[in-house]
Amino acid sequence: MRALTLCLVLTTLLLGGCSTPGAFFGATNGETFRPHELSDEAHALVYLYRPRSDWADQELEAPGLFLNNALIGSLPSNAYLVLEFERASYQLEMRRPLFGTHWTLLADGPMDFTRIASFALDAEAGGVFYLRYDELNPPPVSEPKLTQGDGPLQLVSEHVAQLEIGHTRQVQPFERIAASGETERMQRSFWRSVGKALGLIGI
Repeated sequence: MRALTLCLVLTTLLLGGCSTPGAFFGATNGETFRPHELSDEAHALVYLYRPRSDWADQELEAPGLFLNNALIGSLPSNAYLVLEFERASYQLEMRRPLFGTHWTLLADGPMDFTRIASFALDAEAGGVFYLRYDELNPPPVSEPKLTQGDGPLQLVSEHVAQLEIGHTRQVQPFERIAASGETERMQRSFWRSVGKALGLIGI
């Protein structure tokens, strides 16, 4: 009985630390997809979507989307979000939560267990980008010329995106993203400090 109680307490604590519940707890119920108009031709429009799958429907917590090391959203099964970027290069990462956290402090280090995908997106002024996230299934149409992306997070053409994105639902409100300055990533700085500390004590 004590073991069952302990298990229930741990599960509650785990789920309490979740930033966004996965589709296991309910389908995404936002608005169905509709195109968004750019507010400024100096910006770029980015759609990030995730087709529905049986596997994704079983998630307890949705993976998080990080932009230049900041959590800006999550992507459960059958969902999409739309962002407007200032013209710049952005580091995009998808991370799977572990024990209610994405462990961002440990990213880029030997204990980085949460990263799913990571790549740099160059947002061109006036451009429209479609990023597809799917762990198991490739895009419905092969596009050998489009190679930007990493693992399950891939840049696809509008033609491919329109075959799937129309079935998805919006998971969070539209957001404008400002270009940030050139700053060293927090995680790399953290692990550099660890290395220096270990060197000082002779390990």
